[in-house]
Amino acid sequence: MKNPTISANDFYNQFYCTEHYYSYLLGLLLTDGVKTVADEEKCYWFIDIIVSYQFYEKFRKEDFQVWKIERLDGNRFQVSATDGNENELLKREIPFSDFFFQEFTIWKEGDVLLLPSEH
Repeated sequence: MKNPTISANDFYNQFYCTEHYYSYLLGLLLTDGVKTVADEEKCYWFIDIIVSYQFYEKFRKEDFQVWKIERLDGNRFQVSATDGNENELLKREIPFSDFFFQEFTIWKEGDVLLLPSEH
């Protein structure tokens, strides 16, 4: 059963690999897990944020990125990105979202967006 106090990654923990890659903007690929979460939770906007920052030099030079959306309170969230070594690349407040879960993490490895469990 869905629980708004947990991570989307915990709820969608059945994804361990991917069988398909789905083409997305700028040649990025989505795994089965990322596509399923985006479809079911209607959060392609989060993926679009990830894509939009790939134009910036500091993101282009980072082959591995960790992207996270976290609830601050109510319907207010924060999107953050690191290089996987806790070096912050971005922190941005989202004043309103109807995202259901407490948080959600996507990894970017090369041109692939995947759930950490799919690594």
